[in-house]
Amino acid sequence: MNAETMEAARAVALKFVGYAARSSHEIERRLAKDDYPPEIIAAIVSDFEARGWVDDTKFAKAWVEDRADRKKYGRGRLTAELRRKGIDKETVIEAVNSGGDEAEIARAMAAALSKWHPDAMEGAGRMELQAEKKRLAGFLQRRGFGWSIITQVLNEIMKNNE
Repeated sequence: MNAETMEAARAVALKFVGYAARSSHEIERRLAKDDYPPEIIAAIVSDFEARGWVDDTKFAKAWVEDRADRKKYGRGRLTAELRRKGIDKETVIEAVNSGGDEAEIARAMAAALSKWHPDAMEGAGRMELQAEKKRLAGFLQRRGFGWSIITQVLNEIMKNNE
């Protein structure tokens, strides 16, 4: 292993991790993009993990907390995002299920209420109401919520607007 190449790769990785928390896979991908040898990439990722600078479990939990609370994303979307970041399946499952169903329903309700306009629906006919429910269901589905959650949220919204 060339020491000069190792230090250059370490500098790139440190700068990359300095911008935001990263998964080990993201660091590997970033270094591979600059054509660093696999053994140097592995050594740097291993060193960062040993120092506690990179921890995929902590990264996944923090990612879920941030995206779930700030963006009101559901488990499906969070799972897909973490898998794209190279987080292993077991870690993803643990991270996205940490809040429980009640938290998932609360996030879905908050997201739905941000798009639901009861004033505009006042006096709306059955067709308009169905179209609005369909639009809202699509919105929640794109946010990553499952159909059981979407159904619960829509039923609650409709019940409150009768």
